Amino acid sequence: MISEARLKTILNQFQDQRILVIGDFYLDAYWHIDKTRSTLSLETPWHTNPVVAQRYSPGAAGTVTNNLKALGVGGVYTLGVIGEDGFGGTLLDCLQRNGCFTDFMIQVPERVTPTYLKPIHRGYEGVETEGPRFDIENQSVVDEGVETAVIDALGDCIPLVDGIIVGDQMPIENLGVVTNRVRDELCELGMAFPDKIFFADSRTRISKYRNVIIKPNRFEAKRAVQPEWNGQEVSIEEARLSAVALAEQTQRTVYVTLGENGILVYDAGKLTHIPGVPINDEIDPVGAGDSVSAGLVATLCSQAEAPVEAAYVGNLVASITVTKIGTTGTASPAEILQCHRGYQNL
Repeated sequence: MISEARLKTILNQFQDQRILVIGDFYLDAYWHIDKTRSTLSLETPWHTNPVVAQRYSPGAAGTVTNNLKALGVGGVYTLGVIGEDGFGGTLLDCLQRNGCFTDFMIQVPERVTPTYLKPIHRGYEGVETEGPRFDIENQSVVDEGVETAVIDALGDCIPLVDGIIVGDQMPIENLGVVTNRVRDELCELGMAFPDKIFFADSRTRISKYRNVIIKPNRFEAKRAVQPEWNGQEVSIEEARLSAVALAEQTQRTVYVTLGENGILVYDAGKLTHIPGVPINDEIDPVGAGDSVSAGLVATLCSQAEAPVEAAYVGNLVASITVTKIGTTGTASPAEILQCHRGYQNL
C-alpha cells in the first residue's frame, strides 16, 4: 500500500498526461420507452414503443476515454473507425463534449458506427427494466486502405502522447480496428518507442502481443497460454503461472486481473499480488476492466517505474466504478483518495 502523500502526487500528475486510445469505439444508446403510452398501431398488429427520452455515451474503447477524463488526464486522443452516419456524428459529439481530441478518428462511408441500442422499458409507478439489446456492428473485414489510414494516424499521433491504450475487443478477427496488420504495427512501435507506455487489452488475442504491457483477466490469461482449456475457474496460482508465461512472450510487464481478489503484477522477474479492495455494496462489473486500464496507464505515464503502484491505483478505481449500478461508472481523484483512506483503516 502506498502513502496518501504519494497517491496525491500520482493523481496530481494525471493532468499533465497525454494518452491515446485506439480501438473499437461504440455508441451506447439508451432509449427510454414509456409503455403506459403504447398504442396499437393502425398499420400493423403491434403495440408501439414510445421513446420519451434518449441518452448517448461512448462505449467500448470510449469507456476507457470516459474513465481517463474522469481521472483528470489532461489530453485524451481517440483513434477509431466509424461510419458517416447519424450515430457516428453523435459519437463524435459525445467524445468532444467529454474533452477528447477526435482529430484522428476515421469516418468511412462503407462502415457503420458500432452501436449498442439499449431499450429501457418503463411501466406503471415508474418501474423500469432493460430489454434485449440491439447490436449494430460491421460484418465485413476492414479494407486494406482503412488499415493504412489507421497506421498513418498512429504514426502522426504517437509523438504527441505519453501512453497508448489498445482496446482490441472485437471477438471476430479483422472485423475491428485492431486487425492483424494494425496489431503487428503496434508491436513494432512498442519496440521503436521504449520511452512510451504501450498497453493492450484483448479478450481473445492477448497472446499475439509483443513489446507491449498487457492486462488479461485470469480466464483470458489461462486461455492465452493453454488455448485448449475450457474450464470454469482459475486459481490464483494458475494465474501466476499464466502471467509468467505471457511475460516471456511480451518481454514487458503483465497484469492479470482477479476480480474481487485484486491484480497480479509480473515485472522484471518479480511477481506481486495486490489484494482486492473489500466491497460490501451491490456491484455491477460492467466496464470494470476498462476502468482498471485507465487507472493503470495514467499511473504508469506519471511514473513509468511504478508498476505495482499502478496496480494499486487500478484496484482503487475499479472498486469505485463497480459500485455505480446501472451505468458504466467512472472514478474521480477525490473518490480514489476517499477509497484509499477507507482501505487504510480496515
